[in-house]
Amino acid sequence: MKLNTVIFDMDGLIIDSEPLWYEAAQETLKVFNVSISEEAYNTTTGLRTPEFLEHWFRIFDIDKIHLAKTETDILERLIYKINTKGNMMQGVAHAINVFSDMNFKIGLASSSPFGVIHAVLDKLQLTHHFSAIASAEHLDYGKPHPQVFLDCARSLQSGPASCICIEDSFNGLIAAKAAKMKCIIVPHPSQFEMARWNIADLKISSLADIHQQKIMEMIP
Repeated sequence: MKLNTVIFDMDGLIIDSEPLWYEAAQETLKVFNVSISEEAYNTTTGLRTPEFLEHWFRIFDIDKIHLAKTETDILERLIYKINTKGNMMQGVAHAINVFSDMNFKIGLASSSPFGVIHAVLDKLQLTHHFSAIASAEHLDYGKPHPQVFLDCARSLQSGPASCICIEDSFNGLIAAKAAKMKCIIVPHPSQFEMARWNIADLKISSLADIHQQKIMEMIP
C-alpha cells in the first residue's frame, strides 16, 4: 500500500517538553519527599501520567489515594511551563512542509491528555497543520499499545500500512511497530547510539533531516 499519511508524536518531538514534564513531576512529588533522577525518569518517557505516577508510587510506596490530586497538580504545572517557556523542537516546520508538499495526510497522536495537546499546539501555533489529533488519555492502554496510532489513522481514513509514525521514545516506537506502521525515530542525542532503535525504519538526529528522498526510500 502506498504511504500517504504521517502521524507525529508530540512530547520531545514537536515541543521540548520532556524537561518540563520532569520539572513538573519533581516539584509535585516534593510533597512526598521523593526525587527521581533524570536517568530513572527517562525509563518512563512516553507513558501516560496515571501510568507514570502508578509506577513511581509503587517504587516509593506512596498511598494511591493521592494519585488523582498529584496528576492534576503535575498537569497544571506542566501547562503553565508550556505557556511560559515551551520551545518548538528543531525542524518541526521543515518536516511538516516536506510531508505537505508530498500531499501526505498529517495527524498527531500523543500519550498526553487533550488539555496538554491543545496547550502545546496553541503555544506553537500549529493546530491548523493537523487534520486529526488523537490522545491516549481515555484509552484502556497507552503507548506502547498501538491504539492511539490506530485511532489517529482511522480519523484520517488511512490504513496502518499507509502510515509513517514519527517518534522519539522507545515506547512510541514499539507502539508504531505494533500498529504495523513505518516508524521514523528521532532519539535524544544521549541515546542516539542505542541498539534498540534498530527496529525503526529510519533513524535521524533531528526533524530537520527529513527529506523527500529518505521518505521515498521507505516505500517498498
